[in-house]
Amino acid sequence: MTHINFYKISGGFDASLTLACQLTEKAYQQGIQVLLHTGSEDVSHQLDGMLWSFRPTAFIPHAIESGPASAVAINHADDPGEHHGLLINLADNTPGWFSRFEKAIEIVYDDQQVIELKRARFGFYKHRGYPLNFHDLTNNK
Repeated sequence: MTHINFYKISGGFDASLTLACQLTEKAYQQGIQVLLHTGSEDVSHQLDGMLWSFRPTAFIPHAIESGPASAVAINHADDPGEHHGLLINLADNTPGWFSRFEKAIEIVYDDQQVIELKRARFGFYKHRGYPLNFHDLTNNK
């Protein structure tokens, strides 16, 4: 069963992308396959640029809409390809295929609409019995 982790952070959407990069780097270093699911092609390209530059010493080989050979992929379509390790969901909705992943991450940031969406999503997962963890990073600077 998919383990779901929620991360609450200070800041806006760009801060959520930065955290997604940090979490991706950590997973990649542990040999975990990562799929970053975005809501649009524009966000996918923004995240692509950030993965190359978010930290000068980081190196995370990745591709947008890649096949199974890529350990880290960015996706904005409804097809996760062969990925099944870690899903970092940056889209507004829960993809129907989230349960094929071992772990999924949802990031809550300072936007009232996002907070409400994530509350509803937390309830969705909880009602269906998924193991949930909540990490409040708002006091971590």
